[in-house]
Amino acid sequence: MGVRGRGAAGFNQLNGLYTPEDPAGNAPDNDRILGALRSLKQFMQGFDFVRMKPDRDFVVGGIPSGVIYRGMSEPGRQYALYMHHSRLNRRGSSYEVFPGVYRENLVFNLPYGNYQAEWVNPSDGSVIASEKFAHTVGFRRMTTPEYSVDIALRIRVTQ
Repeated sequence: MGVRGRGAAGFNQLNGLYTPEDPAGNAPDNDRILGALRSLKQFMQGFDFVRMKPDRDFVVGGIPSGVIYRGMSEPGRQYALYMHHSRLNRRGSSYEVFPGVYRENLVFNLPYGNYQAEWVNPSDGSVIASEKFAHTVGFRRMTTPEYSVDIALRIRVTQ
């Protein structure tokens, strides 16, 4: 009797830079990947992200054509936005990146409150720009700092 249909697959969470010749993955490319993953972890730890859900509706304008963006939020409390200048390849298996000098004028729909906004460089987790603001009515306009491929935004309610 065989094991057909029993789901005998495995997943080891390693990338192609871990090889029999270099099982520790001590390659410069791997350092970049692991550094970016550390930055992502740091960015997400800046939120109470278990309370958040996918949400792009808080961004109501200013996303240029061709920019891919993702958002998540706990409405009225915390918001995360990630934007990158790239497109999916024809097979949909990877992104083709378009480096440049970018600056966007974005429009957000936020409820009344006091906020702290931080623009973050996704490659190293550094805060590029920061702003505290009181939002009372209408839409909030914000301009990104200059960036070359991608940028992240963290907005949280402050006391």
